[in-house]
Amino acid sequence: MITPGSARGAAALVLLIGLAGSGRAAAQAVCSAPHSAPTLSRAGIGIQPAGSGWLQITGYHARSDAFFGPDGDSRPFLSDGRATTSSAYITAAGGIGRGVEIWVQVPVHRIEFADETGSRTRIGIGDPRISARVGGALVGLETLPVSVRAGLKLPGSEFPVDPDVIPISEGQTDFEVALEAGRLLGGAYPLRLVGWAGYRWRFENRERARQPGDERFARLGVGGPVSRFRWDLALEGLWGTAPVQQGFRLDGARRRLVQVLPTIGWSVGIAELELTGRISVSGRNLPTGPSLSAGVLLPWSL
Repeated sequence: MITPGSARGAAALVLLIGLAGSGRAAAQAVCSAPHSAPTLSRAGIGIQPAGSGWLQITGYHARSDAFFGPDGDSRPFLSDGRATTSSAYITAAGGIGRGVEIWVQVPVHRIEFADETGSRTRIGIGDPRISARVGGALVGLETLPVSVRAGLKLPGSEFPVDPDVIPISEGQTDFEVALEAGRLLGGAYPLRLVGWAGYRWRFENRERARQPGDERFARLGVGGPVSRFRWDLALEGLWGTAPVQQGFRLDGARRRLVQVLPTIGWSVGIAELELTGRISVSGRNLPTGPSLSAGVLLPWSL
């Protein structure tokens, strides 16, 4: 899985202190909140045959002037603060053997936080990710609609302690495992049902004595073709455990985010274009507000 999380979240401790205090600390807390990676809708059904795959380039944009507080209510940033994230993702997937495929993703982010005191901007490479998906074909079960994926996120940069420097990484490593299932339903109006659930272990940033809380994540989606178009509608959730800072467990800093994701895709020659919206339904200790991503996918084969 390429995780819900390209540009992964900033410190929950800073979030709680910063949102009650200066806008500059709030900038550290919100500007690298988790985004679902733009390739997630590709998972769920089928494994790429050996020697074939796809390359996807996606742009992402989000702007928020409010956040979900520790109690889950929506409230504006102090000092008319607003966070803007513009990102580009390069993702490649390819089959490397019977029932096995590899995904690799590298993001680049431009993150800005502005309020009455001024604005701070950071541009840089986000956390790279690599994932492996294993399907039933590996053990001779070609029609099994279930697969397992395991992914590793590596720190693209260190987490800064300067409130004037916006983070684009938490400076630590994640490892996750997910079970996914998908089924195609035929008929006059064919449907594609996809769902998965997983767990993410978030390791300690020893230099900063910080350990983000582990996370559970899940997605349930339905979609289908209409002429040259494809539509999808998904519900996605993220539920975090308490982070630890300097040896202290911060139960009030647990993160939560539930989003609705409508997607439309269409074919242009061999390429497929995709447009996805993300609408926050509820959350905790994370920004609110909608976001939009647009991408182009190109298949390849050897």
